[in-house]
Amino acid sequence: MSSLFVPEDEEYDDKSETLFVPDEQEDPDHIVSELEHQNDKAEEIEAEYVEPENQPEISEERTRAHYARAMAQDEEGSIPVVREEKAEVTAIYESREVCCSLPLGFYQEIVENMLAKDGLLILGRGLGCEVITANLLYALSSPSVTLERGKTVTKKKSLVILLGAGEEEIVKLNDLLVELRWLNAVAGNDTENELEPALRVVGGSDLANTNKRRDMYMKGGVLSISSRILVVDILSGILKPSDITGFFVLHAEKIRETSNDSFIINLYRDQNDWGFVKAISDEPESFTGFTPLASKLKYLRMSNVFLWPRFHVEVTSSLMLRSSKQKMRSTVTEINVKLSKRMAKIQTAILSCLTACLQELKRHNPTLDTEYWDVENLHDTDFVTRVRLSLESQWHRISWTSKQLVYDLGTLKELLASLLRDDSLLFYQRVQGIVDTNIRSSGAGTMNATTMSPWLMMDEGTTITSYAKERALGRVTVATEAAEEGQEAAEVSREKTEVYNLEELPKWEQLVLLVDDIIHERSFDNTKTEGPILIMCSSSKTAQQLSSILSKAKKKVHEPTERKMFSCKGYMVSKLREYLQWKELISLTKRLNTELVEKANEDSREGTPDSAADEKLNTSKTFTRGNNVPRSKRRRTRGAAAVANVARLHSGSDYEKTAGPVDLEQDIVDRLEQDVKEEYDSNDELEEPELVEEKEQDETAEDTFRNFYAEAESPHIRTAAIDLEHIEKYNQVIIETYSDKTNETLLQELCPSYIIMYEPDLAFIRRVEVYHATNANVEPKTYFMYYGTSVEEQTHLMRIRKEKSAFTSLIREKANLGKRFAGEQENWKFHLRKPQVVNTRIAGGAKFRTEEDEMRVIVDSREFRSSLPNLLYRVGIQVIPCMLTVGDYVVSPKICVERKSIPDLIGSFKSGRLYQQCEQMFRHYELPTLLIEFDENKSFSFEPFAEIRPPGFKATNPIASKISKKEIQSKITELLISFPKLKVIWSSSPYETAQIFLELKASQHEPDVEEALAKGVNPAISTSEGPPMYNDDAIDLLQSIPGINNVNYTTVISRIRNIKEFVSLSKKDLHEMLGEENGNKAYNFVNRYVR
Repeated sequence: MSSLFVPEDEEYDDKSETLFVPDEQEDPDHIVSELEHQNDKAEEIEAEYVEPENQPEISEERTRAHYARAMAQDEEGSIPVVREEKAEVTAIYESREVCCSLPLGFYQEIVENMLAKDGLLILGRGLGCEVITANLLYALSSPSVTLERGKTVTKKKSLVILLGAGEEEIVKLNDLLVELRWLNAVAGNDTENELEPALRVVGGSDLANTNKRRDMYMKGGVLSISSRILVVDILSGILKPSDITGFFVLHAEKIRETSNDSFIINLYRDQNDWGFVKAISDEPESFTGFTPLASKLKYLRMSNVFLWPRFHVEVTSSLMLRSSKQKMRSTVTEINVKLSKRMAKIQTAILSCLTACLQELKRHNPTLDTEYWDVENLHDTDFVTRVRLSLESQWHRISWTSKQLVYDLGTLKELLASLLRDDSLLFYQRVQGIVDTNIRSSGAGTMNATTMSPWLMMDEGTTITSYAKERALGRVTVATEAAEEGQEAAEVSREKTEVYNLEELPKWEQLVLLVDDIIHERSFDNTKTEGPILIMCSSSKTAQQLSSILSKAKKKVHEPTERKMFSCKGYMVSKLREYLQWKELISLTKRLNTELVEKANEDSREGTPDSAADEKLNTSKTFTRGNNVPRSKRRRTRGAAAVANVARLHSGSDYEKTAGPVDLEQDIVDRLEQDVKEEYDSNDELEEPELVEEKEQDETAEDTFRNFYAEAESPHIRTAAIDLEHIEKYNQVIIETYSDKTNETLLQELCPSYIIMYEPDLAFIRRVEVYHATNANVEPKTYFMYYGTSVEEQTHLMRIRKEKSAFTSLIREKANLGKRFAGEQENWKFHLRKPQVVNTRIAGGAKFRTEEDEMRVIVDSREFRSSLPNLLYRVGIQVIPCMLTVGDYVVSPKICVERKSIPDLIGSFKSGRLYQQCEQMFRHYELPTLLIEFDENKSFSFEPFAEIRPPGFKATNPIASKISKKEIQSKITELLISFPKLKVIWSSSPYETAQIFLELKASQHEPDVEEALAKGVNPAISTSEGPPMYNDDAIDLLQSIPGINNVNYTTVISRIRNIKEFVSLSKKDLHEMLGEENGNKAYNFVNRYVR
């Protein structure tokens, strides 16, 4: 029976006390139920109830006394019950005035929202991510913070940690923080020491010195550190989560469920609920998948999100708040450049090949989700990567044709970008290199349909190769003037000569014309106060190309129309010498390849030949149409010579005469160089181009490279002195590359008067808008260049649509975002949990263990590059980081685990390091274990990592050939033969590994940290306790002697000091030490005479 003031689930077991029992006439249910379940009717019950005589009164004090006696009895048992109410901690920051540098209205609103609440800020590209970050960091970095826990008040230094920042971003943020410190110092708000850095970075020697890092943590302030070092410091106790004021996470789109950043946030929130966590991202396109917003908020342990796209009302009003005069001056001039005819044909052919490859890939994989595999998404920069990722889990099941098609998609996308970026000679070299690779793969000097890329068999493939050759080295006839002595100018005769086409990119001429117009416009400005000309491009290679173009371009006048023109002929002629060096290198490579292939063929004759059925690529007729048609029935088409060359390749004709690199005629090259030299001599304003000196005909590429390195290594070569000359700001032409890490403050530093965007970039366009809005006095002219009706234009429009679509989906998800409550069954990937494996039975002398008892695993500090320590913590195991010498994970005093991912496993087999690691584990642990861990997103098979070659493929370099599946399996077999007692765990993912560790821990004792650190230490090194007692290498040698085993070797090392003393023992001494049989074996082995 339950008492009145004790809950129903706790039995009233005090036998000495007399319970209240009503008379039989009274209805006990009427009294008890009313008191227990209807407290609001207590007064009515007391009025109706008449208390019997001589019964002890049941009061609240009596019930409390009963609880005290019951708890005293419980404390005598083996399981104590502790009831503790945790007081909430309130953080109070010092009130202070802070001057922020927020020139735009929406900046101020964003900072106010982020300071008021913890949340994730997702900003449009190029809208000023670093400015917002710097102002938030400065506002949050108060000198100290006061913590109130009940009546206890604690004051400590504020420590704000910045995660996810790159080197360039740290430099820019430090500069912005220093400027904010100066701004507040002028206003009288900043009392910090100016000598202290605004943003301190943990790096260099600090990474290896724990005392230095501890001192930096104690100083407080804003600190930038890598997540791998920080998670080790938190787990090892160097930094306590309660000492951290808050985290600021950059690039929140990169945070994953198993990343170290997520691990740090979990450790922080589990022990600190008063600090702040704020995150920022400017890549909305990266938030993909099912409910990406809810997933990121779960990883960051926050519930608020702030979305600020470019089409936000506040952003639009802030950027468009200008006067009408400023609007007229700040307009962008678009320069639509038309592709040349040959470039347009090549672009159309490449797009047709991409479409055919996509259709063929869909045909071979009808069961997979191919909705994204569409022609409209071809212009996405991550298209090939996403297609490959969707096939990763099925990579071991798809055919070699599908794998080849995926590689071809990447190759064609690179060709498409190279067409608009590189010069015609370099593009031709790329195409020719692809053809050479496909021909070498067959090993027969012909284009074998069983191994070559399928798109090369299409008519469009022929178009690409033929027009690429025609653009670069196609011959054209030009008229040259030849004047004899005594002739007048009117009598000069014109001769027709052949030269190479050397087609220039159409953008080059437009860029030089634009710069020339700007210089002409500036010549009328007498103030000379304008800024430089800024040219923006996509890569450093393009920047170097544009620098050469601007220095070598020659001005010309078109005689019929008198239109001003510029020629980049000098730049293209200088590229001819590079083409000659490339051709010599190709011939050397081909000769070496032939020798290696012959050697590989001799070795492969000993193996079993592959079946002929697997040798063929299974492709549709789209790639082979016209190949089986007789020549007599083919219609005559344009470009018949190029088509005939390709046909000869298919039929097995001589490769060198048909599709090899074009041999340059030295007369034409000399004529071109002479023409360029004469043109520059006639124009004194331009410098003479640096032409490569003509080498002798018999000098090969080997001599060229040998001479180059000999000159570079020679100590007698002196570099020429460089004359540095000051250039005024208005005369400068600066070429920079697009970079999200450095372009944030580039415009503010350079203050250009003219901005030329050579290639489209969405983020930089937004930065130009912000620069216009924040600098009313500076009115730069902006020019935007792009190829009309080209892939470049479509890619730019695709990026705009993609960002808008990403923000639209995020806005919809935010509207339906619910409140998240964390629970034990939250992560469905863990099908096995700690309570399911812990055995609480006490039998056979086993130690009693409950579900709440801590399990721990000692982890090598270098293993925190993987996701396994994070998952071990989440599954309920304490992770202790140490610098281990033996093994990667110490699960128990008996079990040591060496973890290998598949790439690490292959590298360890090649270097032989795995054998040494297994020897160390066997020397110190009873159950050495090798963990082979696969990637979760890839198939549970060796094939994706082996990258098996198609049958019939001849490796260009057998020494560096890829390891096949059979080779990996044979290496594992050899390892198990060498170590028969080695345990091997095969894990399909890190999630599965965490649950395997949980099962291994269920029946094992906890490892000791000091013992784990002591094992494997170099025995030759003396410690503070003195020199070591034993030499492990000598013991290994001793155990290899017949008659000495793992049982009796301890007796030997306890009686003798070294190997020399052992080999000097007599047979009688060995009999006494090892026994008669083992003693004879050891004596005969040591004293046997070998001739």
